[in-house]
This record gives sequence, C-alpha cells and structure tokens, in this order.
Amino acid sequence: MPSAALSVPDAGQLARLVARGPVKVRLAIDAGWDGTYTSHNVIGEITGRSKPGDVVLIGGHLDSWDLGTGAIDDAAGVGITMAAATLIAQMPSRPARSIRVVAFANEEQGLHGGKAYAVAHAADAGRHQLSAESDFGAGRIYAFNTGAPEHARAATQQIAQALAPLGIEYAPDKGGPGPDVGPLAAGGAHIAWLAQDGTDYFNLHHTADDTLDKIDPAALAQNVAAYAVFAYLWPRRPKAISAARRSRKRRRRRTDRVRRSAGYARPHRAAIPDATRSNG
Repeated sequence: MPSAALSVPDAGQLARLVARGPVKVRLAIDAGWDGTYTSHNVIGEITGRSKPGDVVLIGGHLDSWDLGTGAIDDAAGVGITMAAATLIAQMPSRPARSIRVVAFANEEQGLHGGKAYAVAHAADAGRHQLSAESDFGAGRIYAFNTGAPEHARAATQQIAQALAPLGIEYAPDKGGPGPDVGPLAAGGAHIAWLAQDGTDYFNLHHTADDTLDKIDPAALAQNVAAYAVFAYLWPRRPKAISAARRSRKRRRRRTDRVRRSAGYARPHRAAIPDATRSNG
C-alpha cells in the first residue's frame, strides 16, 4: 500500500501556514516497482597479528535518501569508522585480532546489506568479538557499553576508563545494536554501543537539510577518536588490558596518541544529554 510522510521541516512549514488560515495540500506520490538492482557491501580489514579469525567490526551504511546528500545519514558513520581504522593502521603495534570496517549497502530499504553480511558470516558470527555501527549522525558520543559476556566485563570497564577523557560515560546495562549489525547480533555476535547525541538528528535525516554543513568538525573528531580507542584496545585484550591496569600512564600515552592523531582536544566533562534513540 502506498504511504507518505512529512519531514520535520516540511511539517513545521505546514503548521505555520495552517496557523495563518485554511490550507489546501496537493500530494503526488510516485509509487511503483521498477525491478531490482544488485548493490554491494564494501569491506576493509586490518588483519589481526595472531588471532585473525577473531573480529571487531565497525561501520556505517553507504546509501541515503535522495533529498539531501546523506551527510548525516550516513556518510558521517562511514567516515568516522574508516578514519578510526586509518588511525589504528598507523599505530606501531598491530592488534592481535582483526579490525573490520563494513560500509553496508541498502540499509534504507530494509537492512539488506546487514542481513546479507549476517547470512554470509552465520558460521562465524560468534567470532565477532564486538560489532558497532555509527548510524545516528555525527553528534558527540556521550555513553559507552558493550554486550560482551560477563567474563569480559573488566575489559569493557577498562575501555570505558580510556574513553572517559573524551567526555564519554560508562553506561552499564544500556545500549543495543545499530541497525545493520542487528542481524549479526541475532546470530550470536556481541555488540558495542557508542551513544551519540541525536538532538537534531530527526530534523535533518531523510530531508533536503541532510548536508555537510550540519556536521560539527569538533564533534566528528570526538567520534573518530572514540571509535579508534575502542576498536584498538578491545582486540588487544586481555594482555594489553592487564598491562594497562598495572600502568595507567602507559595506557593514557597510547590512547592520547590516537586522540591527537584524530585532531581531538580533551573537553571539560559535561552532563549526559538525553538522546538515546537510534534510527536508520
């Protein structure tokens, strides 16, 4: 059945017009089926040094609605995770486990890229140590958690400590998978949750206002630094995490190198905003 929806900016404009008097609206819906087309997930990987079959997956989705340029939804997510992987690749020590970046195809029409990835990796879903998707714009990350098993909770807490100088709080018992990693999580993969401030997300995504000028470079850099720190430290556990526990200074030096490479300066701590919703 054909359906239609008004974007937030258009709904606001219509409300302003209605407030001035009666309004006539003509709605033309171009609904139809023109067949199918094959799209592709784009995958890059930093192969693990000693446990290449174990994977930390990060990514976003390639497609967007055609009204704007898709900067918020979801070029930002693809850029954040690709930049984080680039920084990790420049580090002097390669992680033991692989770090995989996936730019998922065709999320907007039904998570088809995420579902295809989950099917292709059904047999090794459990070897995805953590999977995280950036698909909520480019607002600052304010909270972190993982769905890792209880025996890995100490590692989650250690990474949360490393993320704290970025203004990111540890939020145990909160979070969930991003849209495209949801099917993989349903197959047994564990997830990581890096919650973004989505205060203006629903005013921008899927509209003509979804353009690059809406992205704050400082917030974008904080996202890159957070994904780089998380994705770099988790594959190094438990040896590096244990060493970090014995020497906090050494951990700070390592994570600060990643932050500086991302061009990110430490902020003052701030209150956590109430923006926990997520949407493709």
